[in-house]
Amino acid sequence: MWRIAAIIMFLGLAAQAQTTFDLSADFSLQENPHKLWQYGYSETNSLAPDQFRFDKYCDGGSPIGFWHPDASKGPGPGYYPYVAYNTTKQSQAWPSPNGWVVRGGEVAMEASNSGQYSLVRFVAPVAGTYKIGAQFAGVHVWSTTDVHVLHNGTSLFDADIDGYGGDPAFRKVQGASPTAAYSGQIEMKTNDTVTFAVGYGKNKTNSGDTTGLFARVVLLGTGTTAGEKRNSRSGPVQ
Repeated sequence: MWRIAAIIMFLGLAAQAQTTFDLSADFSLQENPHKLWQYGYSETNSLAPDQFRFDKYCDGGSPIGFWHPDASKGPGPGYYPYVAYNTTKQSQAWPSPNGWVVRGGEVAMEASNSGQYSLVRFVAPVAGTYKIGAQFAGVHVWSTTDVHVLHNGTSLFDADIDGYGGDPAFRKVQGASPTAAYSGQIEMKTNDTVTFAVGYGKNKTNSGDTTGLFARVVLLGTGTTAGEKRNSRSGPVQ
């Protein structure tokens, strides 16, 4: 029913030049999926579309709320991978000044120690040309993760995070690759997906791996058919 409602809701988009779907502005700690966004994880250590699973439990916390695979009282079964969100407009440290730092409106993601990915997915409401933007940043003391953007099951962007790239007011930005950014334009059909993923990195452990995400999808025009993808692998979310 949610998909039908979303499609009906956005049928009027055809008359508009551009429509922006912003993960931070749209994020919900009450329902999953919400609007055109889904919060989840991979059943295995694969990014194949059929491995996506919805997070079932949200703690609804403040200033930072979490989506988890299942009910959990802390790190352990059901806790990882998680998708978290800073509900405020200011940077917040979690769980203490020595933990990770998430900026205002930023989403924070962490994989499981068995290699399951933390996933955020966007579902296209109509066929058209879309501009995809994503900014990933290591927000723990020193994050070592792999990050990805996929159209359905096809990779658009892959990078490694190695270092701290969060709010410099909390600690120095440092590391070989503390941030990674993607900007690209693609054609999507109705119900196509764009997935933003965070894995546990080359060291194959999720210890200290919290990674921040700002993501935005802009519908540039409707009624187009699937065609060439035009990508760039650097630059901020526009």
